[in-house]
Amino acid sequence: MASPPASPPPPPSSPSNASASPSAVKWTRKASRLRSLSTRPPSAERPVVHVDPTTGKADSPHRKKLKTYLGIVACDKVDVTYENWKEVPTAQKDLIWEDI
Repeated sequence: MASPPASPPPPPSSPSNASASPSAVKWTRKASRLRSLSTRPPSAERPVVHVDPTTGKADSPHRKKLKTYLGIVACDKVDVTYENWKEVPTAQKDLIWEDI
């Protein structure tokens, strides 16, 4: 039986990374907070998103921002211990609606 090598093999190196400095870090995606929406002055115009009441789907150029913003608000305002939306207290839901 063959014994395993004493140390793992070195990772393969690519020629493009040969000139990179050791302090260079690969760019990764970070969490978005949509600061343009959350820090806008109250007097500023709000982006308008039309939602079809029958399907509940948004139809607007700003629909992606709205979806992201709602996800951010939910993560910030709702505790992760709730298993579904029905368990969240009504008072907390009202605060979220005021924020939106």
